[in-house]
Amino acid sequence: MKKLIAILKLLPVILTAVKAVEEAIPLPGQGRKKLDLILDVVKTVYDDSSDLAREFSWDKLVAIVVPMIARIVGLHNELGLFPNGKSQPEQA
Repeated sequence: MKKLIAILKLLPVILTAVKAVEEAIPLPGQGRKKLDLILDVVKTVYDDSSDLAREFSWDKLVAIVVPMIARIVGLHNELGLFPNGKSQPEQA
């Protein structure tokens, strides 16, 4: 249950990060670079957070966050919320 709560706490943070990166880099076909940028930021936070590191290994966190990002981007594209609508992140 504790891990589920930790994952749910990540959702608004990841959602905000995805929106911020898409607004800062609204270029089509750059999904991989955008994903890498978000993962770099998450890694920086992870390295500085003993709480997050206690809950998840880095590899486990990436396995959770990457599909979360793909779903967020996919939904935003489907709903037309991102201007280009084709910048699906690639799997890490």
